[in-house]
Amino acid sequence: MSDHLDARLRVIPPSETHNLIVKISEIDEFRGWWKGCGWSNSSLLKRMQTHVLAISSAASTSIGANEAGYSAAARGLTRGGTIRRPDRPDSAHALGYAELLRSVFEDHGTMPFGNDLVLQLHARLLRYSHKDQGHRGKFKTAPDPAPRRGVGSLQLRSVDPDLTPRAVEVATQWTTNRLAASEFHPLLVVAVFILEFLAIRPFVDGNGRLSRILTNLLLLRCGYAHVPYASLEHVIAERWTEYYFALRRSQANANLPRPDITPWLNAFLDAMRVQVTQLRAVLDAHRDDGLLSENQLRVLALLERNGEVTNSLVCDELDIPRDTAKQVLNRLLSLNLPRRLGAGRAVRYRRAPLHGPETEAR
Repeated sequence: MSDHLDARLRVIPPSETHNLIVKISEIDEFRGWWKGCGWSNSSLLKRMQTHVLAISSAASTSIGANEAGYSAAARGLTRGGTIRRPDRPDSAHALGYAELLRSVFEDHGTMPFGNDLVLQLHARLLRYSHKDQGHRGKFKTAPDPAPRRGVGSLQLRSVDPDLTPRAVEVATQWTTNRLAASEFHPLLVVAVFILEFLAIRPFVDGNGRLSRILTNLLLLRCGYAHVPYASLEHVIAERWTEYYFALRRSQANANLPRPDITPWLNAFLDAMRVQVTQLRAVLDAHRDDGLLSENQLRVLALLERNGEVTNSLVCDELDIPRDTAKQVLNRLLSLNLPRRLGAGRAVRYRRAPLHGPETEAR
């Protein structure tokens, strides 16, 4: 039943093999560095993960939609590291995504991969969406409607509803078996699973969002522990047209006698390479953080909780002299960790953004 999935990796065109190996090696080199770097600044890592949760949820729910962008949505989703309840119905999907992604980051090691997990994750993904209550956590029971005109019309016919549970079971079991073996590289196995999952389209709604949740889950289970600290969803949103057409081209070729899914494999690996590049840039900008004193780390934690502090607040909360608080804040300013606003007695300090100006997704 799963021979068609094996075939997609066994007949990769020789002309593409070297290119794929180079990309995989680059990603794995960073994975090895991350494991051995001993990065210990938990305050920075927590802040980075909070940023990723907000950006990823907003990006993932906007992918493919005609929205103005997701930067404002991401800023409004969290306050002080806490995920907020949705104020409007259209924020329900973003909230569900953020909460589920956080759970995957924290508990991926205890999530047994299979049909039951796929259904559970789908139910949690749509937890706050009232319009989806009737079908959340359930495989579709009716054929997909015909796609609208436009790029969506490139969408291929999905698996019939009565065959959907078995198709998902075959895909998840194949993935489990191949990740436990050594014939194929784990990144290629994950890419093939996501390609198949999106071809099956097992649910009425939420297939794309769930595929990105599953991508994070599988990458973490494969040892790519850096995933929570740079948004893969943001990368996909920025490269959406290229990503989408590579997916559709590969789905069209996936079941041929000699399948060629290299457009998708390249797009998947390219997204991961960009993710690594962005994370490396953030770490380079904060490379001196590991040398911070206890008081400096405590001020960063205070900034994490409050978003903004003053010299007086630092003195009161940390029970340190005013001159010491000033020295601590000046040291953090020299590392571009907070930003100084105002002047004189009105001066205050706000968390500096982890990344440069956020760009909008289409």
